[in-house]
Amino acid sequence: MPLKRVAYGMIMAGTLIIVRFIDLHVYNMSTFVAILFLIAIMVISYKIVDRIAWLDREITRNTYYLINVVVVSLLILAFYSLEL
Repeated sequence: MPLKRVAYGMIMAGTLIIVRFIDLHVYNMSTFVAILFLIAIMVISYKIVDRIAWLDREITRNTYYLINVVVVSLLILAFYSLEL
């Protein structure tokens, strides 16, 4: 499995947390604006990740699953801790 796939998952999780934080604590956005902002951040981040050659290396399937479990756990933790 290429390491880029893990980076794509981290981008999706990170952008969701960033947009949620901005929506709750900085500026109350409408749903449409939040989705457009989310898409823009994701597209820019994907283009940056595609240019990094270091992320083309292969990782084992177990490492891939372990990193994904950690990312999903942190996503859940961060998403709900923003509400406090």
